[in-house]
Amino acid sequence: MNAWDLTSSADLERQLEEEQDPLPIPESFPAFPYATPYVIQTEFMQQLFECIDRRKVGIFESPTGTGKSLSMICGAVSWLIEHERAEQEKMKLEQEVAEGMTSGSNVSITCGRPKNQIGDTPDWVQQHRAISDAAIEREERQAKRKELEARVQKIRDRERKMRENLARKMKRQAAGINSIRPTLGQSKKKKGQDSDDDDMDDTEFLVDEYDSDDNQKGGWAAKNSGDEYGNVSKEVLELLKSFDAKEVAHGARRTRFGMDDEDLEPDVLKIYYCSRTHSQLSQFIDELRKTSYGEHLHVVSLGSRKSLCINDRFRQKATVKTNSTAESIINVNKLNDACLDGQKSGTPSMQRCEFLHVPSASFGNKRRHGLFENSTDGSDSVDESAWWRTDDTIEGDGKLLEFRDHTLARVRDIEELAELGAELETCPYYGSRQTVRHCQLVTLPYNLLLHASTRESLKLMIKNNILLLDEAHNLINSLLQMHSVGLSLQQIVLAQEQLQVYLSRYEKRLSSTNEGYIRVLLRILKCLEGFIHKWTASPPQQSDRSIVSHQTQPAVSHQTQPAVSQQGRIQEAASGRVLRPVDRVMKVNEFLHDAGMDHINLFKAHAYLETSGVARKLQGLHESLQRQEAKRLSKENGSTTVKIHQGRNYLSKDSVQQPRRPSSGMSTTPILLVVDAFLMSLLNADNDGRVIVTMEEEGSNNNDEDESDSVQLGPTVVKPTFARSRKPTLKFMLLNPANVFKPLVDEARSVVLAGGTMEPVSDLLSHLFPYLKVAGTDPAIEIVSSNACPSYPRIHRFSCGHVIPKENLMTLVMEKTPTGGSLELNFANRTLDQIMDGVGQSLVNILGMIPDGVVVFFVSYSYMAQVLTRWQAKSITASGAVASSTIMDRIQARKRVFVEPREASDADRLLKEYQDCIHKIPEHDVANQGSQRGAVLFSVVGGKMSEGINFSDRLGRGVVMVGMPFPNKGSVELQERMRYMDQVQQQELGQQQQASKAAPLRMTAGSEYYENLCMRAVNQSIGRAIRHQGDYAVIVLMDKRYGMPRIRKKLPGWIGSSIETCEQFGPVMSKLSGFFRTKREFAVKKKGGK
Repeated sequence: MNAWDLTSSADLERQLEEEQDPLPIPESFPAFPYATPYVIQTEFMQQLFECIDRRKVGIFESPTGTGKSLSMICGAVSWLIEHERAEQEKMKLEQEVAEGMTSGSNVSITCGRPKNQIGDTPDWVQQHRAISDAAIEREERQAKRKELEARVQKIRDRERKMRENLARKMKRQAAGINSIRPTLGQSKKKKGQDSDDDDMDDTEFLVDEYDSDDNQKGGWAAKNSGDEYGNVSKEVLELLKSFDAKEVAHGARRTRFGMDDEDLEPDVLKIYYCSRTHSQLSQFIDELRKTSYGEHLHVVSLGSRKSLCINDRFRQKATVKTNSTAESIINVNKLNDACLDGQKSGTPSMQRCEFLHVPSASFGNKRRHGLFENSTDGSDSVDESAWWRTDDTIEGDGKLLEFRDHTLARVRDIEELAELGAELETCPYYGSRQTVRHCQLVTLPYNLLLHASTRESLKLMIKNNILLLDEAHNLINSLLQMHSVGLSLQQIVLAQEQLQVYLSRYEKRLSSTNEGYIRVLLRILKCLEGFIHKWTASPPQQSDRSIVSHQTQPAVSHQTQPAVSQQGRIQEAASGRVLRPVDRVMKVNEFLHDAGMDHINLFKAHAYLETSGVARKLQGLHESLQRQEAKRLSKENGSTTVKIHQGRNYLSKDSVQQPRRPSSGMSTTPILLVVDAFLMSLLNADNDGRVIVTMEEEGSNNNDEDESDSVQLGPTVVKPTFARSRKPTLKFMLLNPANVFKPLVDEARSVVLAGGTMEPVSDLLSHLFPYLKVAGTDPAIEIVSSNACPSYPRIHRFSCGHVIPKENLMTLVMEKTPTGGSLELNFANRTLDQIMDGVGQSLVNILGMIPDGVVVFFVSYSYMAQVLTRWQAKSITASGAVASSTIMDRIQARKRVFVEPREASDADRLLKEYQDCIHKIPEHDVANQGSQRGAVLFSVVGGKMSEGINFSDRLGRGVVMVGMPFPNKGSVELQERMRYMDQVQQQELGQQQQASKAAPLRMTAGSEYYENLCMRAVNQSIGRAIRHQGDYAVIVLMDKRYGMPRIRKKLPGWIGSSIETCEQFGPVMSKLSGFFRTKREFAVKKKGGK
């Protein structure tokens, strides 16, 4: 048979779609909720429409406050609607073509096939058959969609009546009559459900029979190898299975059960909207409701169990109290465990979740499609012999259909989905996933889309759909952090001890296969532990090419060598300083060889951890034994204080007795899942990542040089006394985010990255989209102002200005202090007394000119604490006398001072006090000119106030940036990332430039990345001001380096066009005075005119 005979109707449909003429770009967007959109909003919507229609990768920058979310909704959804109309017209045309072929006309639509006959079948018959199949399939899908729409419309009518009676129902609920729905989070009480977990038989922790290579995934391979793939080797079978899983996630025809598209319910073309947090997704839903699309669009929001679980019993099990406060929080890992435990084989009915309804074999498709199948990250794995497979699921199908139809009936955010699930007694966490195929718009957080295993477990169809990634300014770092894994020596030791206890307890009851795999895991852990011991016991050798020195490490005398104990603890040298081994960086293959693991099959180890459930059973046994020990000690000693075992004695007695930094919560992630995540990271390409072995400080932050930063404004300055405990740690660091993002770009119709501050764009092009660059073009990235990038033809760029008039924003670069001192706050001199005093004196004068609220950003918490401490001390004047007042006294005389807290729980309270302080005095109040006016908020770049907080109008009349927030260059991770980028750049430059001895004409890729990290943080912070068209503010950049042309180009366009550089301090004051005087006079005139 000729290979062309295998071409399906879906393949022909896809090719015809790609060859379709582009849609006309609309001149207006009627769904926009306001009568006249801003010009830049119309341009945004038109450019987005064009980007999606032309199958481009978009980079869209629109300042916060310009209606970016509304523009994204109207631009993308309008294309979706217009595309659907074009599809309807094309369907009619195809039917006409098919009818013409039956009458004998020979239309040549061969899609690349040879025009002669194929075997014994004429060419025109093949064409007719393919087009007819496509038309029939379209008609069937259209009929199913119309049927679904009819059901949804009935739900909408019903809900409209329900909302009219809402007041009466709420009264009934308040009176204790709750016949309609249980309270959110409450489950039905069943007799005997509150049994004592500690009294359970330990057989529940015995791992189930595991059939090894030939029968993984609950026997899936054995059952299907002959039916679907024939007699193939297990290696080929594993490869085919991996292809199947990826094809399901990307919308291909084959599923892991061998089903074709016609076996499933129709999947509609959809938009995936992603953002970082649930609150941002809820804001997007609120904006969608403002448009006319909100009445007819099918939308679903995906979220975590923490947001969607309505089982009060499970949530109570997952509730823990923080060590630092008495506040109770939901532990995500405990909640996941409780949910999955309720789905295990043999679970008593009283311990199951009554809200979980699993679809029957006939629900939504001809064969059951794996909603609750095993996921590669273990998040939703269910035993293949789960209890619900033998239950009657007809009632469950009805509840799932009802939940789906109600979800599609109107737009709901995460909270409303949870309420709907409680009302319909259906789990919204799983129910929302069952609804995805029918939705035109799906909102979800970053991790559900960007992580491949999670994406595949959700069965998200990416093929030919649209991806909108909002708040994408930090997308590269999100990808790098999401795919980087750390494993400490303490965790390795604890995993070994748990496995040894488990093996000794169940050795006689374990099958030979399970015992063998557990011993393999023990061997892997022993190799990892031995490697760390070998590293800590060997003195640093600077000649080793895999050794990277840490720039922040204290200098060591040549006469003094560090003494290293067998436990890996670094003892104090004669100088009194604590020394530690030099961090070592290796490629993956080098690490596997040095650790003695290159002969171990990590794929099999991962498959066992993923499918056997041993990780969770091991954790369950460990926690059960801890509870039993706690009860025993409590009875013997009359004390409830129990020492939690941390894994041998790697912490010395001294370090245990030292005060420790309080923890915000207790992690219950099964230790073997952490080990498995590290092992899976080692399966990345050798050059895409690095393995680092280092002595990591608990609670350390590579972007902050010193976290001893507590400060109290007043006579006393309090600093923390937390001890810094170092622990040997293995880290896998992803270096190449392009490879993990590329599958999305390849499969999606269009990928759009949007944000308020996307500059500098060069990082995105070179680190996320190198495969889109035209071969042979100049590697130097040329950033152009138009929407086209010459070297990247598939990239569609759009950047717009702000909606405010130019006269409403002024940006000043300060180069000198009031005393004439230079303002260059690099790491070497920013802590000098004269520099800190100069910054304080400048700020005192600036605060006297800017009314209402001013937000001041420092580069780190530690530097802010150091500066504020300095400002509370009385300085020495030029004549040698002690100043009568401190800089902080002078600042407080002008404005009330607020300092950003580290604890997130305190941020909302502080913001409320800051707002109240500003609004208690009327704006432009001349009577209070001499008194304290407004407030100043000292914040940190990258902190809680630098992103997601809007300082509009009086809350942010001024934003001051003190210094440039470069990350800690002593970080070994940052050093290696910069080195990797330089290596990639040298490969692109080619042998001719690589051999040249001439100095480079531009920055290296690593140095540019380092600078871009700083500028992206700056852009995000200064974007907190100016939130709407009538707003106005000044931005003061307090560092002469901001005046450099290279730096100015990396500021957002709407800011860079208003920059003025002041070489002396005098012009700063005169410009500030003139700016606010003009605004005050205009406001007074406007008020008088009324």
